[in-house]
Amino acid sequence: MARTAAAVRRDVWRVAQQALALAGAGVAAYLTWAKTRGEGLICIGFRGCDLVNNSPYAVLLGIPVATWGLGVYLALFLLGLPAWERREALRPWAITLSFALALGGWLFSMYLTAIEAFVLQAWCTWCVTSAALITLLLGVCGVRFYRAFR
Repeated sequence: MARTAAAVRRDVWRVAQQALALAGAGVAAYLTWAKTRGEGLICIGFRGCDLVNNSPYAVLLGIPVATWGLGVYLALFLLGLPAWERREALRPWAITLSFALALGGWLFSMYLTAIEAFVLQAWCTWCVTSAALITLLLGVCGVRFYRAFR
């Protein structure tokens, strides 16, 4: 069975969502590991990684912020699985939830970036990378959301 051009385009955005979510999960997993082990971070470019990761802002409800991020990234990866595409009734829900998670993650990431800039006055390479990835994910999920409901 030949696939339509629209289905191929849908797959490109879905795969982009999965790739970005997987990259974000890798960053968040490293930050979680360092936080829970008390290990220093390998910090390239900026020199504030340990200051940021050991600040009181790096914990939310007793759980490292990076662990929350890991959960969001893994959920975004799972919501991009092809199984959701095959179930027409669930597809809009998966796309909507993806967009909502990406938007919430982006808003929280921008809050944390403001904390880095204005409160801690220190930058973490890994945190900036995560902020860039969630920004790209918001764009990808936004395109998927727009295309699903236009």
